[in-house]
Amino acid sequence: METEFSSSQDRRSQPHMNRVKTKIKIIVFLFLLFSLVYISSASANAKPEKAPDFTLRALNPSVSGYTDFSLSSFKGHVVIINFWATWCPPCRAEIPMLENFYKSYKSKGVIVVGINVNDNVSGVKSFTKLYDMTYPVVYASSSVISNYGGVNAIPQTFFISKSGYIMFHWVGEISKGALYGITDKLLSIR
Repeated sequence: METEFSSSQDRRSQPHMNRVKTKIKIIVFLFLLFSLVYISSASANAKPEKAPDFTLRALNPSVSGYTDFSLSSFKGHVVIINFWATWCPPCRAEIPMLENFYKSYKSKGVIVVGINVNDNVSGVKSFTKLYDMTYPVVYASSSVISNYGGVNAIPQTFFISKSGYIMFHWVGEISKGALYGITDKLLSIR
């Protein structure tokens, strides 16, 4: 008798469980769809602005190969500008990912530049060695900070198209999926 009751109860709860699983799948699907549409539309629907040019002295010339970094020198390349500071935990968390990204994407014509804000120059130089940062790192000037909207929160990442326009702006720690996905989209634009 006990076996009949258990199997009868299992059969009654199974349709309920199937409905719950279906609802969960729908919610996950809608979330993923919304995320994809948001990322796509945020860069596609915004009216792109010309990226303000700057020339700043590189703080790690022996490893990056750059003495000065000038944005206008990289027309025809996708440029990722990352504003950061050594004392910022999310900034430090991004650095290994940005470094790996740079190493795998520089051969595709992608440049990463780290623009340091609010640190002393000698501290940044030591930090770049400690974190093995091979992408160009420069120290922000007040005009660069102002030209990029004040940069009152860090990290911030700007994605610049091959033609020199800001196509996407990310505030906060960027995810690996967003970094690679947005860059791949920009690389596909002729």
